[in-house]
Amino acid sequence: MHSHPKESDRILVWDGWRGFAILLVLCGHFYDIPLVWEDRMGVDVFFVLSGMLMSILLFEKRISLRDFYIRRFSRIYPAFFVYLVFACVVGVIFSIEFSWSELFSSLFFLRTYLPVEPGIWSSGLTIAHLWSLNIEEHAYLFLSVVTLLLVNRRIVGITLLLLALGSILLSFYYYARLTAEDFKLYSIRTESAVVFILFSAGYGLLARKYQWTLPSWIPVVCLFIALMCYVDAAPDWFVFAVSPVVLGIAVNHLDQMPSLLKSIFSNVFIRHLGLWSYSIYLWQQFFFEYSWRIPGGKVTALLLAFAVGVLSYYFLERPVRYWVNRKWSANPVYRATPQA
Repeated sequence: MHSHPKESDRILVWDGWRGFAILLVLCGHFYDIPLVWEDRMGVDVFFVLSGMLMSILLFEKRISLRDFYIRRFSRIYPAFFVYLVFACVVGVIFSIEFSWSELFSSLFFLRTYLPVEPGIWSSGLTIAHLWSLNIEEHAYLFLSVVTLLLVNRRIVGITLLLLALGSILLSFYYYARLTAEDFKLYSIRTESAVVFILFSAGYGLLARKYQWTLPSWIPVVCLFIALMCYVDAAPDWFVFAVSPVVLGIAVNHLDQMPSLLKSIFSNVFIRHLGLWSYSIYLWQQFFFEYSWRIPGGKVTALLLAFAVGVLSYYFLERPVRYWVNRKWSANPVYRATPQA
């Protein structure tokens, strides 16, 4: 049996996992390794961590829904709102064609559904990356409803795994009936992409309840298989049918990985990237899409994206999150921990 690490050690590795995810996204946008869809893999790496953490909060710690929503709102919405307003202001200043319905659907995390045209990836605004936040917010709402209906962790875990299977089957249905171009748009809708969150949440609940342990090499192999799912030569369905399983297993067994890999995820720079990852993720899209207008091209754009993301974290995301939690959370622990 493996000894269980302290919660503080787990959090260090979780931050490193976020750092790994944002590195994949930045690499996919500003460098782009040939034949690998690394930016999508980065988003999916975020998803499985989110699923695991939400399952811990809602089904193990049984956090109150008031605190859950306050903490989710304080972490996600203020920085998101500022970025979205900025994107729209840029659109107005430079006479970029866009629909105001895009702003309103984005504000309520419905942009992957409304409006249908233009699609989120063909919008004139720099919001193509916000599809992932739609999935996250929908998953938060869904899991919070499940916590009201089900209490037994085993039943919840099995239910979430069955729902994950349903998501995979629905994606196969889309995959068989739609053109390749249309399928790409359906693959970023909640009913398809939520499989990463559902599988990770369900598997993690069962793994922790029954204290499943794996040989240290298995999470490593899972990461390698996940990477192979995003290689151009792999069938498209690997992304929605294989990757959620292997990434979900890997993230739920981070503490059982070899010491070398855990030390990489615990590296101070990777961990800080993880802390800054949300703000960097928000702002990198603007600099990525306008890199052709920036002197120095993608190199300068990447440096600017990194700098603005870090500034956003320290001067917007973190202080506002702390203020909201301190002002409205009923739990004194949450009022005192801005980074939790």
